[in-house]
Amino acid sequence: MSSLKSIQTKMDQIEKLKIEVEEAKKEIHTSLGERIIKSLELDYEMLSSKKDINSVVNRIVESLPDHLFTDLNNDSVNDENESTGLNHELQNS
Repeated sequence: MSSLKSIQTKMDQIEKLKIEVEEAKKEIHTSLGERIIKSLELDYEMLSSKKDINSVVNRIVESLPDHLFTDLNNDSVNDENESTGLNHELQNS
């Protein structure tokens, strides 16, 4: 029985973590949207419908370099790899 109880407890923890992840995503969406609106000094009247929002988003996306965020993600991975490589070098010295 304790095995089943342990499994149920872990499943409950997983569900709580899923909820926390969804809440964090919502917070990121809200914060990112707010920051973009303020930074670009967008007028809320321009964003009054989904069609208007999609139009603004498309204009923003079209004005960005094609691989802007891919490059940022790769830089993050490269930085991590360089850091890991440096740690290995220090450990082996």
